[in-house]
Formats: sequence, structure tokens, C-alpha cells
Amino acid sequence: MTEIVAAIASGPVRNAIRATGDGADMIEIRIDLLDCPHDGPHSPDSQDSLQSLRLLFEELNNAVQIPIIATNRISTEGGGFTGSEEERIRILLSVLELVDVVDIELRAEPECRDMVVQSAKAAGKRVIISYHDFSATPSIAEMQKILSECFDAGADIAKLATTPQSYDDALRLLKLTLENKSRQVCIIGMGAYGAHTRVIAPLYGSVIAYASIGDATAPGQFSVSELAMMIRMLGST
Repeated sequence: MTEIVAAIASGPVRNAIRATGDGADMIEIRIDLLDCPHDGPHSPDSQDSLQSLRLLFEELNNAVQIPIIATNRISTEGGGFTGSEEERIRILLSVLELVDVVDIELRAEPECRDMVVQSAKAAGKRVIISYHDFSATPSIAEMQKILSECFDAGADIAKLATTPQSYDDALRLLKLTLENKSRQVCIIGMGAYGAHTRVIAPLYGSVIAYASIGDATAPGQFSVSELAMMIRMLGST
């Protein structure tokens, strides 16, 4: 069964409540994109900022009854975090006890990535290890290698998002998804040529589908209500 994730970049409590009503199964809080002091820090990771962030996640837990993913996306993978890698990881881990899932990039510094994975596993949380390509879609062999590296690094869910430059690229992504149907993968095509894969990939075995509430956090995202309606129409859940 595919879970619809509402990716939230602003107004986290308000949008989390709205996302639940619109049909989201989970919410993702993009810490790196929040811009209000109470919403959470881009950087630095002062004690006051960390405490403010923890209070936000406590409020979220009281406001919604669906799982929460914490993501503090690195700039090289399309994120907005501007501090050091050590700060980024410290901020992410500061809310670990208040979330259900953490997302960390495959291309994060290995020591930092491993710290997140080990800490999450010790706390009984699930781990998404993600990889984003904002310019192209590699060969199937190369993408299979990326998925395997995600699982080898400790992923419960391996997330691969690429940018198709043609419908042939998009078809290759769907073929990859079908070939990995027995594994917990999330496959996404970004941009104009990949938009339809966000709806179709769940039919082929993608276990998570990301959607927007308010501002989109990635190219080609549909809103939660749009995606939920289309997935229902196709019968992929």
C-alpha cells in the first residue's frame, strides 16, 4: 500500500492539520526550509533554536495522529540548510525522539550518515536514505546500484528521485520501480517529464508518494488532494 506524504516547508502545524484532512498518510517536515524562528532553524544550532524546534515537533505530535518524517536537506541535494554538516546532523537528531522516520542522504558525509542511521535504529525509528539527481536520469544499472547502496547503508526505505529529460527516461524509472517491487523503495520522477510518475509509480511498487501542501518542495509535485484523488482513481492503494 502506498503512503502519501505531505512535504511541508512552511506553516508546519497549520499545514499538517490541513494535510491530514486532504488525505495524507504521513507528513514530512523540511527543517531546512522553515523560515520562522519558532518553526525551526536553518542554522545555527543554538540551544534556544533547538529547544524551539523540539517545541514545534511536540506541537505537531499533539495536532496530528499520523507519522512524522524529519528531513534537514543538504544543499547539494536541493535543500536549504546553510550551516556545517555537523550542525545539520545535530539539528536533525535533536528531534529524533519526536518523529517516526528520519531522512538522510546517501551522499551525506559517511560518518554523519552512519550516525543518523545508528541513532535512529537504536531509537526504534525508520530510516529513509535518499538520492536526488536534478539534471538527469541514470541508466537502470546505475540506479540499481544507488538503491543497493542505500539499503547497504541501513535504509528501511530507499528513495531515488531523478529528473527525466524525455518520456523514455520516465519509462526507465517505472521499469526500475517494477523490478524492485519486492523491496521498500520510493521512486520519483521530477520535472515536467516525470510528473506523471508520481501518480503511476505506486502502481509499480513505490511505497511512498510525496505531495505538497502550500509551496512545492520539489519540481512537479501535485498537491495532497490532487495526488490522493488520482491514486484512488487508478486503484493503486
